[in-house]
Amino acid sequence: MKLKFTLRVLSRNKLFTFLNIFGLALGMAGGIIVFQLVKYHLSVDTYHKNAERIYRAVVDLHLGDGSIEHERGSSFILHNTLKKEFSAVEHAAYLAHRPLTIAVAAKNKVNKYLEKESAAFTNADYFRIFDYDWKVGKPEVLDNPNNVVLTERYAKKYFGTENPIGKSIKLENKQEVVIAGIVGNYPDNTDLKTDVFVSLPTIKTLVPNYGYEDWGWIETSRETFVMLRSADLKNDFNKQMPAFSKRYHGADSEIFRYHLQDLSDIHFNIDYGGKIKKSTINLLLIIGVLMVVIACINFINLSTALSFKRYKEVGVRKTLGSSKWQIFWQFISETAIVATLSVVLAVQIAFFAGPLLGQWLKTPINVNVFNDLKLVGFIVLLLIAIIFIAGFYPATVIASFNPLKALKNIAEVPGKFTLRKSLVVTQFSIACILIAVSIIVVLQLDYLKNKDLGLNKDLILHVNIPNTESNSMNAFKNQLLQQADIENVSFFRTAPTSQSGNGGSIKFENRDWEKFIGRSKTADAAYIDTYGIKLVSGRKPIASDTLRELLVNEKMVKDLGLKSPEEALNKRLLVGDFSKIGVIVGVVADFNNTDLYSGIEPTIIFSSQAHYRQAAIKLKTYNAATIQNIAGIWEKLYPDNVFEYSFFKEDIARFYEREELISNLTKTFAALSVFISCLGLFGLATFSIKQRTKEIGIRKVLGASVVSITTLLSLDFLKLVAVAIVVAVPIAYYFMAEWLQGFAYRVSIEWWVFAATGIALILIALLTISFQAIKAALVNPVKSLKSE
Repeated sequence: MKLKFTLRVLSRNKLFTFLNIFGLALGMAGGIIVFQLVKYHLSVDTYHKNAERIYRAVVDLHLGDGSIEHERGSSFILHNTLKKEFSAVEHAAYLAHRPLTIAVAAKNKVNKYLEKESAAFTNADYFRIFDYDWKVGKPEVLDNPNNVVLTERYAKKYFGTENPIGKSIKLENKQEVVIAGIVGNYPDNTDLKTDVFVSLPTIKTLVPNYGYEDWGWIETSRETFVMLRSADLKNDFNKQMPAFSKRYHGADSEIFRYHLQDLSDIHFNIDYGGKIKKSTINLLLIIGVLMVVIACINFINLSTALSFKRYKEVGVRKTLGSSKWQIFWQFISETAIVATLSVVLAVQIAFFAGPLLGQWLKTPINVNVFNDLKLVGFIVLLLIAIIFIAGFYPATVIASFNPLKALKNIAEVPGKFTLRKSLVVTQFSIACILIAVSIIVVLQLDYLKNKDLGLNKDLILHVNIPNTESNSMNAFKNQLLQQADIENVSFFRTAPTSQSGNGGSIKFENRDWEKFIGRSKTADAAYIDTYGIKLVSGRKPIASDTLRELLVNEKMVKDLGLKSPEEALNKRLLVGDFSKIGVIVGVVADFNNTDLYSGIEPTIIFSSQAHYRQAAIKLKTYNAATIQNIAGIWEKLYPDNVFEYSFFKEDIARFYEREELISNLTKTFAALSVFISCLGLFGLATFSIKQRTKEIGIRKVLGASVVSITTLLSLDFLKLVAVAIVVAVPIAYYFMAEWLQGFAYRVSIEWWVFAATGIALILIALLTISFQAIKAALVNPVKSLKSE
């Protein structure tokens, strides 16, 4: 009977029931999606059974100028040395990622693949540290040369349904390796996304010219992982690192400071290349809570407003003997039914919206209540919390009605307007904050992508160079320059603006080592013309295949303590990471040589043909036919490789994927919060206008116009929105000012951002209210005066 009565009450108030269910569902769907997002990030690489004993060996470079560079990469010799010298180390693995061209012989042809990120060299201990499901083979095969292990996904990619074990593939068109093992595919929640594991001894054949015994030769893409015999040994291990550094770095031991980074920290620590900040996870949690809070506020406001229509019902029930608690639990049960229906709808919304949103956020978001117990537990707790939060106050208000006054239809809820108004203000304050935050994030992201870097980034194409043999490189350049749409061509290792922090200590003339690092850009003589880098003093270097003549930037001149660029000319400079001396022949204008989290750094540009990895092709105009011509020339000169290209401007845009994620999140949830808030505002406006039907009729009889009545009905609600804006602005300003501190270059927070936010919110609210207000103002006053 209670259920039937509750359903009857809900069906009598279809509009309010719909608004309650749909509003709650949207808020809960937002909460469910945020839960899945946070759960994914917190679960990354936690599935390894020894996760609490797994670490990455990292090094902090303490420079003489007081700055610290955090390096996740390590020297090749580190992993074996740690295992030999420290009994606490049970296993030590080296993982060296490197783009590889892989040739696989098929029936009538050879298929070629360029594996830019999925291939790495490693040793057997990698699979003793991290959990993989071995389908065929054992980890030991990776300690022997010319072996490779594939994931099931890549075994199928290369060989289809054939058994790949014992078959050969060719790396870089010169080294054949044998498929010696197959492992299961890695799960989504991992940052260790490698599919082609080449045995570590093979690296010396493919990359002979590398500092394998050089402790100072550190590359970000080459990491050392260790597993300790016990997690309790970590602190003792770190205490031994200064002495370890002294043994192998000597006088430079104060610069190289090693320590272990927890596996659980790798995903979140941006200093060492993490994917997402913990603060962003906290932001996600806050957004999820706010979505639910906004939805609950809607429910509370609509339920308390609707309760005024039920005075007589409550009066009759109390007169017939119902207690306050019986009425309270009756209305809690109504909330439970609405909340349950909302949960069902919310799960459906999240099920369909999650994967779509996941593609936009580049994070897997799958909502499946049939195989995710944590999600089911969260939904149950969310349902209970919403029933309590959203139902408690309306049920208390209704249960407290005085039966005599209720039968006479006399309202009596002390402070009801104050509470309801404060809830509307809270709701729109949250929406206002999210809108302002999203605008500032978008502005900052746009600024990062379009800031003048002191060079030209438009219409520059990057392609890989498979080898640095002079004849093929010269032929490639000459044939390209014969194309009418190509302006210039340059060969280099890293682009002028890059996240690769190549560099080392430097010596100027007969001075001691400088207290700062010089960033190295190995490139040919056409580099500065191709990228439009301005030469401010001296001349361009003469073409060379080795380090002889140098260009330095203005920042280098300043940090060397020189008064003018001319003072640097014809001076000798020892480039530490190449251990060679060159002569400075020119000074270039400063350009941003890394992402815009950091400022401009002292930079050296010099030739070293053996280290070139890419070609920059400056186009006059973009033309699809030109790209095809470039591909045709490249494929004729490098027939055994795979042609791929990217635009320099797009490469720079990828530096800011974290900001893209935050931007997409804030835009999505700002729009959702505004929509949910407007649902509630629409409901409240509808109820309020119905309560004032006779007043509207009287005003029209007395000559009030449609415009004046609409304005009157809208003004009370618009005042609340205005108060919400006043509350939200300082909060949004504070948080965004803190966030922007993380960038060396950032937009200023202008007044117009908040003005635009406020105007937009007021217009949205006005549109929401005005529909019902105009409708009420147009009603015939005779009908209004007859209404009960």
